Amino acid sequence: MSIQEKYQTLLELANQNGTTYELSEGDGVLHVTGTAPDEAAKAALWDEYNRIDPDFRAGDLILNIQTSAAAAGGGEHTYTVVSGDNLTKIANKYGIQWKAIWDHNRDILNHPDKIYPGQELKIPS
Repeated sequence: MSIQEKYQTLLELANQNGTTYELSEGDGVLHVTGTAPDEAAKAALWDEYNRIDPDFRAGDLILNIQTSAAAAGGGEHTYTVVSGDNLTKIANKYGIQWKAIWDHNRDILNHPDKIYPGQELKIPS
């Protein structure tokens, strides 16, 4: 079974709930990057991911979905943590220092080395 076949129900759900996305695959990891129409659609995708891979342990999917309000600049930019992430990796994606993310999320993070798949982190401008 290919990775894309494994996550076919997630991709079908994205098509049904109006999420636009792009796929790329490499090194045994499927990358799904896109925009959901609202938070409910985004949450449904994460619920399906959790159903397929409880506790997000397989490490074969990177799901990077934002809502259309965030994509349009209408809200604070957030990032959803995926398996294998750490603050440094996330900060590098946005060209900022890990400490900026840590400082911006102290209300939800207790320690900079303890982030978990599914957490929504606020990304400072």
